[in-house]
Amino acid sequence: MGVKYLWDTNTAIYYLQQHFPPTAEKYIDGLLTETQPCISAITEIELLCWKTATEKDLQVLHNFINDALVIELEQSIKVKTADIRKEHKINFPMPSSQLRLLFTI
Repeated sequence: MGVKYLWDTNTAIYYLQQHFPPTAEKYIDGLLTETQPCISAITEIELLCWKTATEKDLQVLHNFINDALVIELEQSIKVKTADIRKEHKINFPMPSSQLRLLFTI
């Protein structure tokens, strides 16, 4: 089973709450039969901070996270993020997301 798509926070929430149009839901359902969902550690954190989640939402959310491949942050990314945050007074998590892209590319 190969990873083809990296889910962001909004995609995960909209999918889990079935807020996408039926054609999009069907498409994503098809993807999930072929591949494991993949999220970053930042997305996992953001999902776990979901303030309006009901108990049912939280159960679905935890199941989703348990089924997903979570891409953890490397030490170099965490250190660079902290440095940038201190230097430029930027709030988390925006720099880490961008740093992951920089380190990946």
